[in-house]
Amino acid sequence: MVDCANARGREVTLSDVDSSGGDMTSNAEYIILVVGSYGAYFRLTKDEVDRRFPCIIVYTPDPVPEEDTISFVRKMKEELDLPVLAIAESSPRSVKNFSLFVAGGCDIKWLGLRPSDVVPLKMHPRCMRPMNSKDFKLAQRLLEKDAVVKQRPEWVEELKKMVWRPVEK
Repeated sequence: MVDCANARGREVTLSDVDSSGGDMTSNAEYIILVVGSYGAYFRLTKDEVDRRFPCIIVYTPDPVPEEDTISFVRKMKEELDLPVLAIAESSPRSVKNFSLFVAGGCDIKWLGLRPSDVVPLKMHPRCMRPMNSKDFKLAQRLLEKDAVVKQRPEWVEELKKMVWRPVEK
């Protein structure tokens, strides 16, 4: 087992975690917080969010979350009965990653700014990251072909708003 409180500042990989000890148990209310950007992960750990709020922070550094990471999050969710929240930028890639977690058995709640927040929060539209042509194609593919996305109307609406944003060449 890894003592995550004493592992601060070093990377803990799934190979460091001893899962041979049987079923997981929990006597505390925690959330699983999936973080898809290093900047957000760095800020959360720097601000010691995991010490102030009962959460397990899972950083997914790859462009696409690895299958064993998704399986580990699903195991914690199921065996510890924990909700899974995700902090990610408002991009088609983030929606695709959410879709992979959901397809892997993790119902994800999306935290963070979305295109639908721009007007109600009186933000300048440039506050949202402009999409490039790859983002635009991925958004279209998700809207047309991704079964998980199609089952979540709120994700569909956000993707549609992303598609209407200016595209960087």
